[in-house]
Parts: sequence; C-alpha cells; structure tokens
Amino acid sequence: SDLQPVRRDFAFVLDRSVEAAKVLRAAEGADKKLIAGATVFDLFESDALGAGKKSLAIQVTLQPKGKTLTDEEIDEIGRKVVAEVGKATGGTLRG
Repeated sequence: SDLQPVRRDFAFVLDRSVEAAKVLRAAEGADKKLIAGATVFDLFESDALGAGKKSLAIQVTLQPKGKTLTDEEIDEIGRKVVAEVGKATGGTLRG
C-alpha cells in the first residue's frame, strides 16, 4: 500500500501466567483486514500492579488500504483490540 501505516500502543495488566503470544494473537485478530501486526515493546512486573500481575505493552500496526483512516476508525479499532485482548486473556487496559 502507498498509505502510511498507523501505530498505536497499548499496555495491559495481566496475570503473570498469560503468555505474550496470546496477547498478540488476540490483538491481531481484532481486525484482520487492517491490523498488519503487533509486537511487544515492554514488560513490567511488580506487586504494585497487584499480586501475581504484570504489565505488557504492545504496539499494533494498522495498514490502511485504499484510503487514509479517520481518527474515529482508528479509535474503533483500538476499542476492538482492548476488547479482544480482554476476552482472550482477562487483561485490562493499564490506566
């Protein structure tokens, strides 16, 4: 595509036992047409997050096809990513 990719970062609080691959699969599955990939860029483990919890930060890359994405479209995909990761892992968006 000639259009620039859009990248968005998300940090999730998860049980320490949740594998990063599961988070990435859930994020990528949120919109298979526009999400080109997801990668982990940070892992933070601390009891300050809650006993047995960790924070996993991912970057999701959207690749527009045919037209530039609007802010509303990007936000909607972001909501889908958060929902899919939450459903698959029980994780919540870190505030």
